Amino acid sequence: MRGQEKDTPPSSTNGDEIGAVDDDVIYFDEMEEVELDDDYDMEELDHLIELERELELGSREDHAQMVFDKHKGSVFCCDMHPNGKLAVSGGIDDKAYVWSIQTGQIVMDCTGHKDSVIFVGFSFDGAFLASFDMRGVIKVWKCNLEDNQQQPWPIIFEYEAGDLSWGFWHFGAWVLICGAVTGDIYVFKIPTGDTKVLQGHNIRTECGKLFRDGVHLAVGYNDGTVKVWDLKSSIIWYQIPASVHQTCVTDIDIHPENKLMASISTDGKFVFTTPSNGKVVAQVQTIHNLELVAFSPDSQLELFALGALNGSLTIWDTARQMSRHNCTEPQDDVAIGVTKMFWIKDQIATGRLDGSVRVYDARSGTQSLMLTGHKGEILDMCYNPKENLILTVAGDGTARVFKYAVKTEND
Repeated sequence: MRGQEKDTPPSSTNGDEIGAVDDDVIYFDEMEEVELDDDYDMEELDHLIELERELELGSREDHAQMVFDKHKGSVFCCDMHPNGKLAVSGGIDDKAYVWSIQTGQIVMDCTGHKDSVIFVGFSFDGAFLASFDMRGVIKVWKCNLEDNQQQPWPIIFEYEAGDLSWGFWHFGAWVLICGAVTGDIYVFKIPTGDTKVLQGHNIRTECGKLFRDGVHLAVGYNDGTVKVWDLKSSIIWYQIPASVHQTCVTDIDIHPENKLMASISTDGKFVFTTPSNGKVVAQVQTIHNLELVAFSPDSQLELFALGALNGSLTIWDTARQMSRHNCTEPQDDVAIGVTKMFWIKDQIATGRLDGSVRVYDARSGTQSLMLTGHKGEILDMCYNPKENLILTVAGDGTARVFKYAVKTEND
């Protein structure tokens, strides 16, 4: 709720014009005190705020070229097949669906999950599809891309790992990597099912990132620790102690030329370390609630972006560790927190709590594109460069496909 504005217009009644007070005026100290039901008032206020938000979101133009609405409740995760023809989404209804991006028709119902599906993803070459739920039920299917196929895709691997928090495919191998609430990391070789468990220290892991060499894995933990694992030997290569971050590490990224590793935490600190030995080379305190960090894939730009749940999006100079652009400022009264973020060449695309996708030019810091249609917060999104598509899923129970207008040199 807004407070009184400083530049409120003066009263239309001038002080010199105030006449005698009428005799039947009721004085403040004579009024009867009336008790209000605080709980009722707050409930009504919350309802009005939510209604106003729904009306605002509902009045926006829907830019999506396809809407998938078969889920019941929030949709948590999504991915697109490398060919740009199929999408997969998973949600709170314990369901994951593979569906056609062109028609929205369900291609396969990924059955067998026991809890909310929090990860879905195709392997780097599109040969396999993996999904897992919060209880740790992991399933891997062999993709069948034949037209008009009627049979469910064959399951080639299943595993129950306990409660999981994140996961992703290796960028160049049939290897699935999952982080657990216990702090353990599961590494599965597909389709053989060979399994390695990198044992944690009984602290939840929140994020993981593969190094460019495809062999080393950086993992962030709830207590501020960052461990870098060697996937071949299953041993810790080096460790950044919890005393550096001190609070939960929420995201990690690696410089495109492997020069630096960036890690961020909920206290607003980002830390640069040397990937080869873990030496801390920079620590910078920024705003609170840092959620995402991403280096530009173009090493000539030498930029990285920071996104926060309070709505802040900043672009930084990598070499100087100085902020170049404040694309969006923190806002207490507008729900535009950054939930997802990735680079598309020199543009930074962000998913927001208000259901919008906002894209910014990294060179100028100005907004170059805004895509709307969702009526709930964006919970995941991805980009397919072959078809120039952005896929989003949200708390409104839908998945939406947007055509991304590729920036040209003349723009």
